[in-house]
Amino acid sequence: MVGSTSLVGPDDVESWITTLRSGECLSERSLRRLCQSASEMLMEESNVQPVLSPVTIVGDLHGQFYDLLQLLSPEVGGEPPDSSYGM
Repeated sequence: MVGSTSLVGPDDVESWITTLRSGECLSERSLRRLCQSASEMLMEESNVQPVLSPVTIVGDLHGQFYDLLQLLSPEVGGEPPDSSYGM
């Protein structure tokens, strides 16, 4: 879930995913909002999280965004939240 102080909603996230999947870039404003929201969420999380099986473990992608999109596709690993991932 998005942090309570965040200005990012589910519609924003879906729109950004659609934009990125089409090969387009996010605007600087959207990217800043996304990073701020992710930062807020990560600050609220502990370093160790329980993981329920089954889970798909993904190694270091070295910033390969399109490899990540392929891994998260329905044909390979399945789209979150339908599939559980550990990275």
